[in-house]
Amino acid sequence: MLTEALLFGALFIATMSFTPGPANLSLLSVGASVGLDRALPYLLGIWAGGFFVIGAGALGLGALFVAAPQVFLALKFLGFAYICWLGWKLARAGFGGAVLEAAPSFWVGFLLHPVNPKAYVQNVMVFTAFVSPAAPYAPQAAALGAVSMAAMMLATSLWGLGGDAIRTYVRSERVMRMTALAASLLMVASVAAAFLV
Repeated sequence: MLTEALLFGALFIATMSFTPGPANLSLLSVGASVGLDRALPYLLGIWAGGFFVIGAGALGLGALFVAAPQVFLALKFLGFAYICWLGWKLARAGFGGAVLEAAPSFWVGFLLHPVNPKAYVQNVMVFTAFVSPAAPYAPQAAALGAVSMAAMMLATSLWGLGGDAIRTYVRSERVMRMTALAASLLMVASVAAAFLV
């Protein structure tokens, strides 16, 4: 039962981590604009923010959201505003345009997960649905947290490398601008979906 719960948890984590979301899509855009090597501080900020949210989920932040739904609603609005601002900046950059000549900072990346309601929904689900009540919580939470962190780091890196590939092989400015706009709109839509939860 315990092994089965952890395996299903790992599958859920991988599915959620590798699909388009604000962190992945922003790294695609930033990697294509300035290159992943120059975006390393931003990537490290995303990892640190992800670690914060994973830790909060493991420590039971979901219980706070259940007890005080107005706190979660406020987070949704704050997060949506932040993601819209970041999406607007990345869309204007157009993958290599004059607007984004340097990668966003570590702190811009750090804030991405903590203000992303989708990240909390994912982590609350991980640390409630995939934990077996027949076994101690702490080892299960540690295992699920490690899988969550590894999947997030791998997924964001691969999306950033995808941006690097676009930067290297796509030469059409129109295609670059349309891709930047599409990535930004998808990033905003992925967070807007959190209002349905």
